[in-house]
Amino acid sequence: MTFKKGDFVRVRDNTHDDNMPASRLGHVLGEYKTIVHYTDNEKVSTGVWRIFMTNGRVLRFHEMFLEHAPSCRDTLKE
Repeated sequence: MTFKKGDFVRVRDNTHDDNMPASRLGHVLGEYKTIVHYTDNEKVSTGVWRIFMTNGRVLRFHEMFLEHAPSCRDTLKE
């Protein structure tokens, strides 16, 4: 599953963070990249995303724990 900046996402029920709001909802701020090995010259993708949660906290979650949340537009289409 791919995400992009601004996507509205929900953290799946199989993960927990004390700083996560009860709604488990947030917006993607961007992908978390880092130097994984000391021989790397550039930062690489890790599959981890920075999420701005509805309670104002910024948390990091691996993409396996994220799903696209339904938006108002999706509701209006039905």
